[in-house]
Amino acid sequence: MDIEKFEYMLKQIKVLNDKLEIKKLRGNNDYNLFLALLDINDEVRLHSRFIYSLLDPNSLHYQKELFLELFIKACGLENFGLDPQIAKVYKEYENIDIYITDGAKHIILENKINAGDQEAQIKRYIETIQKENNGEADIYVLFLSKKGREPSYYSLSGLKIEGGKILEKNGDEVAKFKAISYDKEIMAWLGLCLDEAGNLANLAAVISQYKNVIEKIYGKYKGVQMDERKIIEIILKNYDLVDEIRSKYFDMANANRLNEFMSNVKIELEKRLSQEWCVEIEEADASRYFTPIYIFKRSWDNGYLLAFVLEFDSKNFLYPYIGLAYDTDRINKAYVDSIQVKISSEWNIGTRFARWKWLKKDQFLREIVFYKYSEDELVDELIKMKDELEPLADEIIKLAYGIGQTVIFG
Repeated sequence: MDIEKFEYMLKQIKVLNDKLEIKKLRGNNDYNLFLALLDINDEVRLHSRFIYSLLDPNSLHYQKELFLELFIKACGLENFGLDPQIAKVYKEYENIDIYITDGAKHIILENKINAGDQEAQIKRYIETIQKENNGEADIYVLFLSKKGREPSYYSLSGLKIEGGKILEKNGDEVAKFKAISYDKEIMAWLGLCLDEAGNLANLAAVISQYKNVIEKIYGKYKGVQMDERKIIEIILKNYDLVDEIRSKYFDMANANRLNEFMSNVKIELEKRLSQEWCVEIEEADASRYFTPIYIFKRSWDNGYLLAFVLEFDSKNFLYPYIGLAYDTDRINKAYVDSIQVKISSEWNIGTRFARWKWLKKDQFLREIVFYKYSEDELVDELIKMKDELEPLADEIIKLAYGIGQTVIFG
């Protein structure tokens, strides 16, 4: 294995992981209320309605025409002459996504995220506004899409776009035109909104979250997940090395760490238990289910008859449980199950366990390494088990040796 390459990879990952943890400690997160409630590509309920809510001077943001003025600026429509102070903004007006008018000037905003163009859509909208204004309307069509594209011929239905104008077949102008995009004009507008309203914490938070939605659409979002993706990229670039570590050394490292941990547990248990007790440990083996530690009285046939144990229910040291195990070939299970001893209901009866319960440290090695689960904590748990279940163990031993009972060896 290339040790220098390995150390360099670890250094890169550590730097990114440290940055990630600092962000999380500062409260950074990737939660987004818009995306918790709606699909990122929901053209009507998410995008059009939110844009409308900011543009509307009568909205509950109480900023009057401020955001509308900034929108006109971001889209480069200052020379069109629409007066934001008297303008009204409508959503889904005669099927127009957003319609803005001061009575003399009219802006048609058609929003396209992923939806296709409808037949004669743009032509129909222009005709609707012209009809309402006796054919004298001064109209500006803004066509909003992800890529800043123009509407299709299908949508124009005989109209054509030339030089920022929508023209009849004979060349007469019916409206001015501009294709805008979320990535350019809308992001610029939201930035201006934040500059003006950044001191209003709740409003700034909502606008920022909507900016994040747009960044996600374009794959430009750089939240907490971005650092995680960079870590994944480093791993994939060094996949051969990572695979070698996983296949050759990972289980070995885990086993060594568990052996060290259990050795310390054994030492501490021997300090706290009387001489009549014996503590035995097994070498760790990640490839199978195994019992790393046994606690028993020397009089219990050296633990072969009965023992307090910790076991793993899965390979790789997963799902540990503790309990009082016995040799079912030598002790009749029916007799054990019939023993009446006052014990907490948290303990279960098992196939070869008089009583057992989950340790609630499912990923045991992770608990040790990352969450600092200590040897003393496990020792306390094992001592507590021994104290609670010892009366039951004593009754089992009486049965096993036929003290006042029918002999119950196999």
